Amino acid sequence: MNLHNLLSKQILKLGKLFRNIKIQYRLLLLFFILSLIPLLITSIFSYKSSSDAIKEKINTYSVQAMDQVGENIQRDIQRLENDSVDIEFSDIVQHILLNYNNMSLWQISKTQYDMKEMLAKKFSYLHDVSDVLLYTNNKDKIIAYGDYNFEFKLKKNFLDTYISELYKSAGRPIWTPISKGDEEYQVNFATEDAVLNKGNGVLIGRAVKSLNSGDIIGYLIIRINERYFSSIYKNLDIGQGGHIFIINSKGTVVSSSKSDIEVSKPYKNNALLTSVIENQKQENRSFDFKMDNHRFLVAFAPIEGTDWYVVSTIPYSYLNSESKKIGINILLLSLACLVLAVILSYVFSRSISMPLKKLIISMNEAKKGNLSISIKDDSKDEIGEVTQNFNIMLDKVKQLMDDVKYKERQKRDAELKALQAQINPHFLSNALNTVKWLAGLQNADNIESIITSLINLLHANMGKGNTLISIREELEYIEDYVNLQEYRYFNKFKVNYEIEERILNYKIPKFTLQPIVENSLIHGIGPMEGQGIVVIKGFMYDNTIKITVTDNGVGIPEDKLANILTREGNNDKSSFSGIGIFNVNERIKMYFGEEYGLDIQSVENLFTTVEITIPIVM
Repeated sequence: MNLHNLLSKQILKLGKLFRNIKIQYRLLLLFFILSLIPLLITSIFSYKSSSDAIKEKINTYSVQAMDQVGENIQRDIQRLENDSVDIEFSDIVQHILLNYNNMSLWQISKTQYDMKEMLAKKFSYLHDVSDVLLYTNNKDKIIAYGDYNFEFKLKKNFLDTYISELYKSAGRPIWTPISKGDEEYQVNFATEDAVLNKGNGVLIGRAVKSLNSGDIIGYLIIRINERYFSSIYKNLDIGQGGHIFIINSKGTVVSSSKSDIEVSKPYKNNALLTSVIENQKQENRSFDFKMDNHRFLVAFAPIEGTDWYVVSTIPYSYLNSESKKIGINILLLSLACLVLAVILSYVFSRSISMPLKKLIISMNEAKKGNLSISIKDDSKDEIGEVTQNFNIMLDKVKQLMDDVKYKERQKRDAELKALQAQINPHFLSNALNTVKWLAGLQNADNIESIITSLINLLHANMGKGNTLISIREELEYIEDYVNLQEYRYFNKFKVNYEIEERILNYKIPKFTLQPIVENSLIHGIGPMEGQGIVVIKGFMYDNTIKITVTDNGVGIPEDKLANILTREGNNDKSSFSGIGIFNVNERIKMYFGEEYGLDIQSVENLFTTVEITIPIVM
């Protein structure tokens, strides 16, 4: 107890001593002590912690980078395999392989020209596809695509082996790398130092099967420049001395970012592939590997659908050098922070009262309802944090108020876009059947009209254009829609337009009139007997725009009329645009306010009138 009292007295004395020192010096001493202790601890442990962190980060980055490269390569491989299937089953390839022995030289030349023209369009996006060759079962070569003056020639032994593999694969694609040693020289007398051929590349080949019998009728070989794959990762920076390359299950390098790793040759260390396969079995994606008396961090990713691996090797000398740099930087940064802390302690002693005063004044303003105020204070102390949190709180309150309307509008827009994307297959089928019927009667004059109307409506329905359009454009959509429906209903109805010219350039939400007119035709005029009439009127009234749609159809029962503008009472999604009457009413209110929208009047077996009220908007 006496010891406790003694300590309490000493603390009080020390407190009184500090109270006699100016606050600037107290803060200076406090900041110096608090900064010095972390500085010493950081200096001691910085090297080890930074070394581990950098290795882990680079390891993670390398694995993720290899995964991404692998996915990109796999996607390109899949695209090329799909292209090879398209070529295999094209009519022109099937024809020439089935009839090659019975074709004249002129016919073969003409077919080659047609194939080259077809493949030039297919590979217009892919300049690294240099050649496409076809071989008959007798190994007669047909150049389907490529430079005839710089012909791609494989050596006989390589070609025989490759075609044998394609035959055994029974139609599955076979990928294999090639180098200049696998090709015939373009100039037979060229020396080894002046070889002229296509150079490094990758082949995709497959046996071509007959569409009718399923028998193998020939072989397809596509040559892709090696740079097509290396360009995917050659600009990827994994550190000084790092290499990225692709290797297959035979240990052959398929592609490389560096010239010192030869393509189409076995990798310089066979143990690397063995380690890759073993780690893949253990579901490890990276490992340490010693090669040429140097340690490397190896990361890899298998390429789905092939026996390829994309591999990166990063020397530990680079990792250690980065750790040392980070350690030095941490020390320098800590010293800088110490100096900065001393300076700030002097400045903060004079800046405590002013931020508090500003904060109190701003809080009083906020209490009065002024949410637009903001306190400029970049300090990092407790007062600064309170000030910043106060600013954030005001911003969030204001943002929440704005978000209520914004999110509701977003929700409506999302519903509209989703509904617009749901093109009704029944409507599309009816329209296209009408086109088919007209074509059967050879009435070509009507076909252009109905197709034009259909295309215009489909473009509008798929969301092209702005949310608000002119009344003129909306009426054009109605005319296109009515044009289609006139053929469907065989002149069962007429549509009359009585629109004031002065309102045509004012704005209206897209697809406001079309669902209403469609509702009149389907539910009003469709079930009735005799001629139907739809009258669309538009005029200015009392600083608003009124548009009415009236039909002489069967009308709407009173019980349904009472609920038609509610969500429960309007679930019809079978229209062309997928937008119901309820949705039209809600969109108008959302855009312009509760005083605008739809009003529906109807008498059964007599008429139905839908009145639209919108503001005047340019």
